[in-house]
Amino acid sequence: MKKILLMLIAVLLVSCEFVPKESKFSKYKKNTIEFRNNTIVLKSGYLKTSTEEFKSRVDSLPNDSKFKKLALEELKKVEEKKVDYEIFADQNNIANYVFIYTCDFYEFDEHRAAKVVQAMNNQLKDEATNQEVRYRRIHGRFFFTPTSKVIKLKYLKAYKSERKFQTEYIVSSKSGGVGLLISNLEDIDFEGSIKRLAVK
Repeated sequence: MKKILLMLIAVLLVSCEFVPKESKFSKYKKNTIEFRNNTIVLKSGYLKTSTEEFKSRVDSLPNDSKFKKLALEELKKVEEKKVDYEIFADQNNIANYVFIYTCDFYEFDEHRAAKVVQAMNNQLKDEATNQEVRYRRIHGRFFFTPTSKVIKLKYLKAYKSERKFQTEYIVSSKSGGVGLLISNLEDIDFEGSIKRLAVK
């Protein structure tokens, strides 16, 4: 009887190792994108888009949409960094997009990361005031993997009945840095994918 019990426990333990863990991210079909030898997994439907095509699609939004102007301002901010960047946009809804860009390598520790998150938060608050939108920080944090250090700032911007979630990441590793600005209406920030990127 003891042998049978031990065998059943062993089978259960081994089978648990191979059962994929369910996550919020796993309910979506996945779409893999590449940027400067970095692989990032997004929800399916996100396609690489040229700057001109992105501007054209954003321009097709209704004129009274506050976020039409905000999307173009966010693009301008990335362009002004004068770094390599790419845009991935949801083919069904241009309000869902990801800007990926190169950035410098930062030597983060918890103290410096907290200061960077606070500085980003203050800048976004000021921008929201100028843009006349409500701004609410959802959270900001710093985490690290064996190969990278990551800063995350997630927030909500709202105007009348319109609202969108945005998440900004800085992934810093010895091979360089990658910044991401993720904007969507669905409250998805792709943290699981960013963690996988940060482990590479």
